[in-house]
Amino acid sequence: MFLKTTKITKKICLIGLLLFCVFQNYSLSALKEPLIRVLISKKKNLRIRSDRSIPLIIKGESFSEKKIKGLTLKTDNDKSILFFDRNKQKIYNLKINDKFQIKSPDGRGIWVGQKRYSGLLNLLILDSEILIVNVLGIEKYLSSVVGSEMPSKWPIEALKAQAIASRTYALKQKGNSLYDIDSTQKHQVYNGLESRTHKTIRAVRSTKSLVLTYKNKLINALFHSSSGGMTENSQDVWKNSYPYLISVRDFDKKNPKLKWQKSFSNEELQNLFPIIGGINKIEIVDITDTGRIKNAKLFGNLGTQQFSGVDLRNRMNLKSTFMRFKFTENRNKISDNENPNRVSDKKLVIVGYGSGHGVGMSQWGVRYMASKGQKAEKILKHFYRGVSINPFNKSYL
Repeated sequence: MFLKTTKITKKICLIGLLLFCVFQNYSLSALKEPLIRVLISKKKNLRIRSDRSIPLIIKGESFSEKKIKGLTLKTDNDKSILFFDRNKQKIYNLKINDKFQIKSPDGRGIWVGQKRYSGLLNLLILDSEILIVNVLGIEKYLSSVVGSEMPSKWPIEALKAQAIASRTYALKQKGNSLYDIDSTQKHQVYNGLESRTHKTIRAVRSTKSLVLTYKNKLINALFHSSSGGMTENSQDVWKNSYPYLISVRDFDKKNPKLKWQKSFSNEELQNLFPIIGGINKIEIVDITDTGRIKNAKLFGNLGTQQFSGVDLRNRMNLKSTFMRFKFTENRNKISDNENPNRVSDKKLVIVGYGSGHGVGMSQWGVRYMASKGQKAEKILKHFYRGVSINPFNKSYL
């Protein structure tokens, strides 16, 4: 009986030791996960609240681990104030560069306006706005980015490719003293917990830590919605030339963003280009091998002006630089009692293809390849030439 009891005790100890090692390794792994600081808001007025009954915790120079239900921040006429939900009569005057931190033990996250965020929030009071930065682990961040950048109903291999590209892109951003990355299309879209689904979580977990490298360094993993048949060389859009960002065939023909059209009236063109008095003629100076405009010369009533394709796209809020121009005339009949006459009004019609800068990974191309059974690794190596896919290592930075 004694020997039997001893054996059972040894087994229990062994199981306990194994469990300890597993959880210890998990804890160490969690600690090694890189953190990302995401700028989620720059506003003058802001409302932050808990999801339900579990309170938030605010910490700062004026507050030491104070439990709150919610708070409101306002900036007006160079004056910033704060008040809490449960005591709105007590108003706190804030100074420029005041800093706060808000966190919550609630897995449902923290409401900032109409979106929920996990992790913690860093708040900074500036002279004309309130800066909010969400600090969280890169993997949890990505489970939202994938769903924000790509419909979660798309094939899982497409979502996995997006997860690896987005992880690489985020870790490549060096950031500044306040944050690493923006939450808009300026960098990559991040909508907090609202865009997380079981499928995006699965895509991120199944690719955990994987990044794209070239010569043992993280690549600039640029991506876009649709190229219009061929992706673009990086040097034909920006100054930098990357050997892995070269023009390749896209598979994006069957997508709603492939072809687009936009029209501008004379009045709109005069407002957009006041220096040259609108536009009555556009001359394409040169194009890229894929057909995108590199430079164009604009002729107006007051002179001429040359724009790069990128600058012209930004000025006119166009979907891509893969475009062509056409002037048409609208004839409107204006009549009086005796002498009817016709007045000519020119209109600029721009017809284009694709959506985005056209460099790197095409999301609609990814969708097509994944729907045909291609795996994420093969898809990524098609759009990013000569790259390797490895677990993240700090030496890659």
